[in-house]
Amino acid sequence: MTGDGSGLRRCVPLLVVALLVGLAPTSSATPGARLRRAHGDLTELTDRISQQAATVNDLEGRVASADRRIATAERALGLVLGARLEIRDQVLAARVAYADAEQRLSDTVVNAFMASPGATANADVVGAFLDASSFVELQDQLAFGDAVAADRARSAAELSRAQAVLEARARALEGALAAQRATVESLRAARDERVAALAAQQSALAELEGTRNGIVSLIDRLHDRLAAGDVGAVARAFQGADHVSYGDWADMLLRILGAPGCRDNRVVAVAWQVQEFTQASWNPLATTHRTHGSTDFNSVGVQNYVSLEQGLQATKETIDHGWDGYGYGAIVRSLRACAPALATAHAIAASSWCPGCLGGNYVVGVVPKVDADLETYASL
Repeated sequence: MTGDGSGLRRCVPLLVVALLVGLAPTSSATPGARLRRAHGDLTELTDRISQQAATVNDLEGRVASADRRIATAERALGLVLGARLEIRDQVLAARVAYADAEQRLSDTVVNAFMASPGATANADVVGAFLDASSFVELQDQLAFGDAVAADRARSAAELSRAQAVLEARARALEGALAAQRATVESLRAARDERVAALAAQQSALAELEGTRNGIVSLIDRLHDRLAAGDVGAVARAFQGADHVSYGDWADMLLRILGAPGCRDNRVVAVAWQVQEFTQASWNPLATTHRTHGSTDFNSVGVQNYVSLEQGLQATKETIDHGWDGYGYGAIVRSLRACAPALATAHAIAASSWCPGCLGGNYVVGVVPKVDADLETYASL
């Protein structure tokens, strides 16, 4: 998508205004010409909404991809930070071990010098011959010299090992720090991408909303003069090829949920579908529940179902599985009580169906429009 969409948003209201002016009784155009122009406007808007829906779907995929990258980077960062702290402790321990080994070697050298029978090189051996009063004493003094030399060698080897461990831990710490920097950068990039995708998505949704409102307004005003094929073309643009009308599906969903078909329930059930505005096959509420033969409609995992019956059953199973944990039971209880449409809409917004969507205005914001023009929305 190019541009910020402001030109398109300005165009939609102007198009609707132009159409209404063209349909006014004072217009010099003939009724046939006005109807043809209205049909042309409807076709143009219908084509446009198909393109806009595809754009919104692509942007939804970008947001979901960024969310996955953020989650992966956050998990990786946690592991890296944990490893870094562990390695840091190992470096500290290695430094202590190195210092101890160095001190022991120093002590061994000093003690050997102080205990040897002289203060010159090899004095321990020469002195042993000069000072020994017996062969046994000579053996003892030579053994002492060997022990001192062995202790010195052990201390030197221990120091060497401690130094090697310290150097290895230091290299590991450098690697952990580099991994942390790379992971933080990946996390920052993913968050930036999410912000950009969300901004683009909001713009695309605003364009989609304007076009959709223009179409509904046209259909409402031209309803008696539109052929079934005209409404069918709009419905396919709204829902894809495999669908029934919003009104028919709402009635069937209410039946399988054991809820009455009162007007408030039909309003909120239709509004829910309009809010989702998906072209997934037989899946107007865009559930991701997989079942036999279903396929992915988009990168988020919304499913294409093989039949109307499968789509209804999958939707019911989704609601049943999230009855308590996801708050779907509150939606059904509100429907069964035939509560006001806005009350049920608030129950939907409070559930996990689309948590936090539209600032908590998910479905709630569409209900007044559908309530004001239920017949037109239900026909699509």
